[in-house]
Amino acid sequence: MTMRYIMNSRVKFLLLLTTAAILTLPASYAQSASAPAIHVQGQGVVNVVPDAFSVTFVLEQRGASVTKLNSQLEFDLNQVVSYLLSVGVSEKHIQSMQVQLNPWIEHGPNGREDKGFVLARQVRVMHGDLQSYDKLLDGVMARGVTRIQQFEFVASTEKNAYQQALINAVGDARSRAQLLARELGVKIGQVISVSESGFSQPTPVHRAVMMDRERTSSMPGQQQIEARVQVSFAIAE
Repeated sequence: MTMRYIMNSRVKFLLLLTTAAILTLPASYAQSASAPAIHVQGQGVVNVVPDAFSVTFVLEQRGASVTKLNSQLEFDLNQVVSYLLSVGVSEKHIQSMQVQLNPWIEHGPNGREDKGFVLARQVRVMHGDLQSYDKLLDGVMARGVTRIQQFEFVASTEKNAYQQALINAVGDARSRAQLLARELGVKIGQVISVSESGFSQPTPVHRAVMMDRERTSSMPGQQQIEARVQVSFAIAE
């Protein structure tokens, strides 16, 4: 038996397998692949007013002994937590996050100098008293906090707002599909596919109306929660 004969036999066998696989595909798959459809993107937006603030700060110590650094860091952390609890921050809203240990290296006239280690710890706090954020920041900075990593106003109802924005996005997608179908002289049928194409982080809503003088300038404005979906509708016959 020659090599060419063997190769030709394998090719024929593979062709037979491929043809059999195509013939056994479900009829619904073939229909959905070729059925005419309208593809649209829906967008939903919900406005929320932040009712809390979130701040992440860093406690940091430098030195040659990791044991001493850790002891000092624990002392500072306890001081900060005690203060936060005293001003009304709930214990469940105080999260001691990641700990980082890095070499402490400085560059001077004599070149690179290894001076020990830098031990840092992140703490995230969320508090519902918007008026007290400046006092809270001053308080933690006076008790060992090295720097503020992040600060933002947040809405505790953000999750529910996003779900409503998602519902609005689906309704918007259906309205767009109906508009296209009407202009084309057809009707939309059942949904072929739907996918959540993403959401945007809350963004401030700029308003032209001046805030009342009685309201403090530290009060945050509205924020937008946005959701988007991709939907495909079959064209009804």
